[in-house]
Amino acid sequence: MTRLAPAIFSLVLLAAGCGGDDSASVESQEFIVELELPLSSFQDDPEVFGQAGLSPNGRNGTRIVIRLDEPYKSTLEAEIRRGGCGGFRSISADYELGKVQDGELTTEVDVPTRDIRMGYALVVREPRKDDERARSRNRRDQDFDKGTCGDLSSAEPVD
Repeated sequence: MTRLAPAIFSLVLLAAGCGGDDSASVESQEFIVELELPLSSFQDDPEVFGQAGLSPNGRNGTRIVIRLDEPYKSTLEAEIRRGGCGGFRSISADYELGKVQDGELTTEVDVPTRDIRMGYALVVREPRKDDERARSRNRRDQDFDKGTCGDLSSAEPVD
């Protein structure tokens, strides 16, 4: 029996190594989302196209990198809103990301990547001309400025 114990222990150690961590866990995985949806249902295509990369930054943060296919003629603003691209739940942004200059922005938010991928959309748009008027409008009557959107829930894992 004493000879059998080391063999069983070796077998347990070997089994513990099997099926190891060949693939990245969801908490450490990077994702990419296409920014290709218009902000208004009256548009067929957005004026701007691009991609956004999401990667974990520490335990409770997400690094976001936005790259537009062609730099837009003016500075754009990026934000994250609850709801899909077809229906935002509020007029104001849940997370303001900053200005997209020359087609690029790298920033961070204090939300885990797994959480921000559930029910949020990333919006890149022209700055509003009149923020007060935009805030006072009824949500159903809201018209958005030029820009593009990507549903974060549709983000694909990066290989």
